[in-house]
Amino acid sequence: MINRKDRQAAAEAAIENYYEDVYRFCRYYTGNEVDSYDIAQEVFLRYLKYAASGRHRNEKAYLIMIARNLCCDYFRRQTTQRENTVSYETMADMVDGQRPCGRSIEDCDSELFLQELLQNLAKEQREVVILRIHDGLKFREIAKITGCSLPTAKSRFRLGIAGIRKKLGDL
Repeated sequence: MINRKDRQAAAEAAIENYYEDVYRFCRYYTGNEVDSYDIAQEVFLRYLKYAASGRHRNEKAYLIMIARNLCCDYFRRQTTQRENTVSYETMADMVDGQRPCGRSIEDCDSELFLQELLQNLAKEQREVVILRIHDGLKFREIAKITGCSLPTAKSRFRLGIAGIRKKLGDL
């Protein structure tokens, strides 16, 4: 049995090592900066509560799997909340370009452009591209996280990259 101090120390180490990766995944997956912070925090709360034992072969992959599940829950909630109303988050997304981001305008434009490219992909392709390129996970780890076969993960990545290339070619 792992005591509370050991679980807390494991969670603090995980936050130190992987918070930026988890947040970035949530940000690209949801396209919403504010909600991504909340989801990333929830990832580490769940990690602290359930899994800070350190028994996972790849801690980062485990955290990304939790993040993916929470992002899916986020989209389910968004669908039910937005049926016929415009929410505060939707309005914030519309004026997103007017919020300061603490970087140069070119950096903000590049990030928004990348998010737009990713949002045009199918959800399954988008998550594989994010996991592979931004999080540097292997296809075997991606297949485990997404619950698909290894060939399917590779195919989704190939199709996602092809979709991005096509969109870039159209521009």
